[in-house]
Amino acid sequence: MDGVPFVSQNPIPPGGTYHYQFPLKQSGTYWLHSHYGLQEQLLASAPLILASEEQNAKADEQYTVLLSDYSFTAPAKILQQLKVGMRGMGGMSMKKIPATQKLYAQKWDESGGFARTVVEGELPDTDIKYDALIANRRRVDHPEVFRVKPGHSVLLRIIAGSAATNFFVNTEALSGQLTAVDGKDVEPVSGNYFQLGIAQRIDLLIKVPDQGGAFPIVAQGEGTKQQCGVVLATENAKVPKIPFQAEFAAAGLDNSQELQLKAKNPLPEKPVDRSLPCVLGGNMAKYYWTINGVVYPNRDSLDVKEGERVEIVFRNDTGMTHPMHLHGHDVQVTEIDGTKVQGALRDTVIVPPKSTIKVIFDANNPGVWAFHCHILYHAAVGMFTVLKYGGADTQFWHPEKTLTELSSGG
Repeated sequence: MDGVPFVSQNPIPPGGTYHYQFPLKQSGTYWLHSHYGLQEQLLASAPLILASEEQNAKADEQYTVLLSDYSFTAPAKILQQLKVGMRGMGGMSMKKIPATQKLYAQKWDESGGFARTVVEGELPDTDIKYDALIANRRRVDHPEVFRVKPGHSVLLRIIAGSAATNFFVNTEALSGQLTAVDGKDVEPVSGNYFQLGIAQRIDLLIKVPDQGGAFPIVAQGEGTKQQCGVVLATENAKVPKIPFQAEFAAAGLDNSQELQLKAKNPLPEKPVDRSLPCVLGGNMAKYYWTINGVVYPNRDSLDVKEGERVEIVFRNDTGMTHPMHLHGHDVQVTEIDGTKVQGALRDTVIVPPKSTIKVIFDANNPGVWAFHCHILYHAAVGMFTVLKYGGADTQFWHPEKTLTELSSGG
């Protein structure tokens, strides 16, 4: 079951309905969104929380935070301007920026976990400067306030439902435990500053101090000073204002967090039957993005057989970070730039610039599955392919129509 038009089903026409019935085989933090045209940029998305008794027992209270990016410019116009080399707010050219500057970045410390630090560096490449970043459809001048009780443990399910913005999540005065990514449990890792790539999810377990108070949870966009967030506040606590902008812009996402994550329930040991290369290429100036040197539409699917243990080798030859998302499967990170790990199970893998990451998965879900960069505009210009099982029903797979719809305004 999937919802990608002209890959796994036909699109739902205006005024039409489509009823999904499926068994729940997993639990955790998920989300759903339109895969038609550029509708995702128009906030056609929502959280999908599949709670379990085990997860419910983790905390006294649970809240969900959906992070998004918003532009008053129509997404079709944004894409058109990107294609002709215009970038920034609504596609307008960005102002000249210094070669290096102070940036907020993530650091790892064995005793304290993940924390924020200040480094000197270059701004990461990003596609679009948005009018606003929003959390649960609200800007920072009017954040959602979750009224919590002193001493309670709170499970925050945070979703990067953005079209083109990666985030850093700052729990500020509260240290939390990262307990799950993309709906899958990891060995808990502490800290107060976490990376969150587009389409990824993190579960953070936070304890409210016994004395109570108000505690902002702030998300800052990669490569920008822009912020959004929510507030945890006990009864009668004064809610502080969250600044629209941080003092420094955020650095680019990197592998520092992924290197520390370990799956709580890793895939069983098994030899790899098939290794698939996934070379990420493209050109920012000409604005095209490729998988294995080609743009979609094409019939160059990644082919597997049911029952195989499959390895994917991501190699990012570009200067941008790409959040690579495989539909219908969870993958486990096994190697990061030559360092072997028994990493997290997840469905979206951040591949930083000039990085090589290996993942494995079991081919146990026959079908034709979308596989793409989750930066909406990268997928729209061709950074998209399919994973196809031998003997799979391909009646809905029409690549040319897929690209037409991806590139439209929705």
